[in-house]
Amino acid sequence: MAKRDHEGPEPLPVLASHRVPAHLARRFHQICLGVIAEILDGQDVTPIQWSVMAAILEEPGTDQKHIAKRVGIDPVTLGQMIDALEKKGLVKRQTDPGDRRGRQLSLTRRGTELRLRLRPSMLEAQERLLAPLTKTERAALLDMLARVVVAHGSYARPGNGRRKPRRRSNSHQMT
Repeated sequence: MAKRDHEGPEPLPVLASHRVPAHLARRFHQICLGVIAEILDGQDVTPIQWSVMAAILEEPGTDQKHIAKRVGIDPVTLGQMIDALEKKGLVKRQTDPGDRRGRQLSLTRRGTELRLRLRPSMLEAQERLLAPLTKTERAALLDMLARVVVAHGSYARPGNGRRKPRRRSNSHQMT
């Protein structure tokens, strides 16, 4: 029997009817979040905050709107995340000298140190996630996922896919 990372029932094979992008992407996302959450356990940082920190580290001095778009979350939610990360001493926000309304983001020394300290664990987790694939298949998978994401960027917006709020009709309202 093959060694598995976690205890529990044997995984079931993917049904033919579930071999579709939406289902497989959701399951893969679920697995990725679980692995990342294990690494972040005890760090007081969520997986999405970790992604925001990665984007800021790669593009220091970038404004909040750009980071929100880059990570695929709405600007208000990002602002709340930045507030929380700022209170934890992981991110700093400065007024953009070129646009007083804008805010430039950067990681603090503490935020950078956290990213650097956990990076080896994150890379190891990525290797574990992709272990069933050959090195060539891993590169191909990441390339194909990136191409699909870029090609369909118009769908990658905050709130896309959520159910629209139902409106009450006047006949159902009590007077």
